[in-house]
Amino acid sequence: MKTRTLKKDKVNIITLGCSKNMVDSEVLSGQLKANDINVVHENAKRDHNIVIVNTCGFIDKAKEESINTILDQVDLKESGKLDKVYVTGCLSERYRGDLEKEIPGVDAWFGTMEMGAILKKFDADYKAELIGSGCLALLPIMRT
Repeated sequence: MKTRTLKKDKVNIITLGCSKNMVDSEVLSGQLKANDINVVHENAKRDHNIVIVNTCGFIDKAKEESINTILDQVDLKESGKLDKVYVTGCLSERYRGDLEKEIPGVDAWFGTMEMGAILKKFDADYKAELIGSGCLALLPIMRT
């Protein structure tokens, strides 16, 4: 079993799909950084302990890539290399119920309009002064 250290959390955001997802990931990254949370994007070093997978849910190949990426991250969590796996984006929005049943190792699922809920997982608050127009930035806190 992995021993939890007092080391500060480091979040890796993995972005799949369209350019809109890239914008959403950048907005999320900016919000986390503004809350003094250490964030990287597509980190190959694996020196992070939390992953957020921003998924695509429209094109079959992109859905497959999203599911495979989620499964890979859950495997890393189960082997003690990650503490948390969160999933957001279109795939999570469209198929959340099915995915929750099929992939129980994910710690939380978020739709495309739930940035506020993601930030709450980090005890972070939405910084309205930051400019961002991605799907995740729309109605960020109103629904939490």
